[in-house]
Amino acid sequence: MAYYLVLFLFTAILAWAHNGETKVSKSFFFAFCLCIGLFVGLADMLGGYDRYIYSEVFERMHESISEGVVFSQSFLSFFGKEPVYGLINDLIAFFTPNRYVFILVYTLALYVVYAINFYKNTKNPFFALLIFEGLMFFFTFTYLRQVLAAGIIWLAIPYVTHRKFKKYLLFVMLATLIHNSAAYMILLYFIPRRKFEQKHIILFMLALLIFGVSGLTKYVFSISGDAINNAKIAGYANTAEFGFRIEYVIESALFLFILLTNYKKIGEDEYSLTMVNVYLMFCGLLLFFCKSSDGGRISWYCLLGVIVILEKLCRPKSAVPLKSFITLLCVVLFYRILSSWGILLYPYKTFLTPGIRQGDFIEELYEYDHTYDNDKLYNL
Repeated sequence: MAYYLVLFLFTAILAWAHNGETKVSKSFFFAFCLCIGLFVGLADMLGGYDRYIYSEVFERMHESISEGVVFSQSFLSFFGKEPVYGLINDLIAFFTPNRYVFILVYTLALYVVYAINFYKNTKNPFFALLIFEGLMFFFTFTYLRQVLAAGIIWLAIPYVTHRKFKKYLLFVMLATLIHNSAAYMILLYFIPRRKFEQKHIILFMLALLIFGVSGLTKYVFSISGDAINNAKIAGYANTAEFGFRIEYVIESALFLFILLTNYKKIGEDEYSLTMVNVYLMFCGLLLFFCKSSDGGRISWYCLLGVIVILEKLCRPKSAVPLKSFITLLCVVLFYRILSSWGILLYPYKTFLTPGIRQGDFIEELYEYDHTYDNDKLYNL
């Protein structure tokens, strides 16, 4: 657990060391993000069973690539609905069949995308990174497709501000072909960019909460899955009645409270209004999917709005109390996942050392190639 806490502490120190008035060194920030990418990418199958599934599929793709076939039957079976992610697999598989190299290369590329987004959209990208660590960091260990799709959507959001629909649509399509759940972000382009009255925001959020509690979410998944002929998304209807997720409601309420109590400080330029819309989408999705086990993941596409608005609100010297509160909130969110995931995260182990972690029941259930136990790079 200590490794994760040290990583978070370093991020927090850097976030507070920079006041946002001067731009952070680009090379230093990108190097720091790549260090975090190394920390995640070198991990020895931490994060749960998803890494085993992704790795096994990757190695299946290498078999096809070694035979000179790109769009094999296996490719269509695994990636027929999300071919861009499949092509990423094929590209890496062209050079190596090793699952650890695949995860490392993929993760480093992922954190480059994140670094671009945070550096481009904020003056204190370390504070942006701090919020990211509180809300999404741990999921980059496991949900490889969706976290990359979210990063691609973040790259596209400025095109909404500049009203470049074709470019925005292109990025949304690209993200959707990595993970189909990104498709709903096309709606962002059509949300009016204006400062809504606070009472209307509150009423709308309450309506979303009522819809979420009513179970309407189940039908959204079912209809969406049928519309694009994706059985997996349609299958999410089964997890849409997972149980009332009070943490989603609390998280949404907290971020809404922060936004509305500082609403007058937000500018009315096109960029700010776009980011506020993304922020509100984040809060609204958590409320609408308050009974779904996948609600948090669906909201990741809107996380950039939260990051950008909060970072901007915390720039002034007078905003130290708000910055302190958000930092404390991130500490709580970070530690909540760290403590609840247990064996999925620690003891931390890289693939640079042989052997497996004792007590790792996920490894016992899903390990498909025990040659990796003693030689992590045997098929390099």
